[in-house]
Amino acid sequence: MKKATNLFAKLAKKSAESALKRDANSTTCGAVYQPQAPKSLKQFSKIEK
Repeated sequence: MKKATNLFAKLAKKSAESALKRDANSTTCGAVYQPQAPKSLKQFSKIEK
């Protein structure tokens, strides 16, 4: 019984570590900021409103 528990603990630890490594290397967080364009740029727009 102790071998099975020890084996399960090792597998759980290895699984958790690999999941954390994968998530840490692939998850990103970012913010996008797009300021308002100046009104003087309106003359270059091809869209007429």
